[in-house]
Amino acid sequence: MKRVFWFLSFLFFSFQGIAAPIQTISKLQFGKQWAFTREEVMLDCRSGSALFVINPSTLMQYPLNDRAVEMMKNNQVIATPLSTILLDDPEHRNRKMSIEPFQKAAMLLCNDQTSNGKSSDEK
Repeated sequence: MKRVFWFLSFLFFSFQGIAAPIQTISKLQFGKQWAFTREEVMLDCRSGSALFVINPSTLMQYPLNDRAVEMMKNNQVIATPLSTILLDDPEHRNRKMSIEPFQKAAMLLCNDQTSNGKSSDEK
């Protein structure tokens, strides 16, 4: 029984080291820059710096950059177009809110991965 416990503990901590970093962000943090119909979303950096927004309620993911859109189109991930959850920009008619602040925040996750000794392609 002790061997099983130690083995499972080892597996648990091994996978934590290679898990992709995900950051939860909220409307409160971004104020008027908030671009999503949800009050809270998660940001994720994947292989090749593909950035995704995840709805924590449904776990549906939305591509946040061109690399992620490419993965979606090639059926490498199951995702829905980002426009589904983007708010309209109240200051500019017929335009959606800018996603640039969220792309920058998600890229920090990619940078954290590389600075921790893992490249974003090693996932």
